[in-house]
Amino acid sequence: MKKTILLLMTLCLMFVMSACGSSEKSSTTGGKAGKDLLAQIKKEGTIDIGIEGAYPPFNYFDDKNELVGFDVDVAKEITKRMGVKANFVATPWDTIIGGLLTKKYDIIISSMAITDERKEKVDFTDPYYHTGAQLFVREDYTEIKDPKTDAKGKNIGVCIGTTFEEKANELGAMVTTYKSDLLTFQDLSAKRIDAVITDKAVGSRVIKEQNYPFKSVGDMLFTEEAGITLNKNQEELKAEINKHLKAMMEDGTYAEISKKWFGEDIR
Repeated sequence: MKKTILLLMTLCLMFVMSACGSSEKSSTTGGKAGKDLLAQIKKEGTIDIGIEGAYPPFNYFDDKNELVGFDVDVAKEITKRMGVKANFVATPWDTIIGGLLTKKYDIIISSMAITDERKEKVDFTDPYYHTGAQLFVREDYTEIKDPKTDAKGKNIGVCIGTTFEEKANELGAMVTTYKSDLLTFQDLSAKRIDAVITDKAVGSRVIKEQNYPFKSVGDMLFTEEAGITLNKNQEELKAEINKHLKAMMEDGTYAEISKKWFGEDIR
């Protein structure tokens, strides 16, 4: 009897160890990976795309809870030309690069500015639009006339992990970070902060749609290029995306998408 029990215990232990080993292997090899990522994407017919989903008019969920925006339309056009389906993975901005690095998705199309700091971790396609940072205040607020000199010591709201946060710190502001630009403007309306720094087009769109009594102050603080983000060493995938971006810009499709959301070509 004891031998039988011992045998059963041994078999159970072997089964558990085997199961644990399989689980560990699965967790470390899950998702698309390797230098042949483009081939895997085309074989599966799907490309997983990380996107914030809280950055109108570039990417956001509308009143029907559908993901829409400039980034979404650009992504759908690129993937259509690649012959694959876009699977969007909504991810908070402060963790979006981490999700790419851990292979939760294959690329990011979410208005990410191309910076030297980010290029140390990830790679970028050619720029797909140019943009700039703008400071916004309430219409009755007069303490900031020139953001480059008057922002010091002021409480400025920014989306966490952005180049706007870096600029606010550089200006000597007291920086308050948020998960999304929508939240920054809500707190500006409630007078919890003095100003907001964000993309000029984004800020203008939020003010118009929410009918906020806000205004922009001064010139743009800086301009930057936005790129589609990839893991390093994915040269074939990058070349494929760049090829379709170039074709879109040459055949008028890009301009059509841009004018739909901004009334102008923002390339």
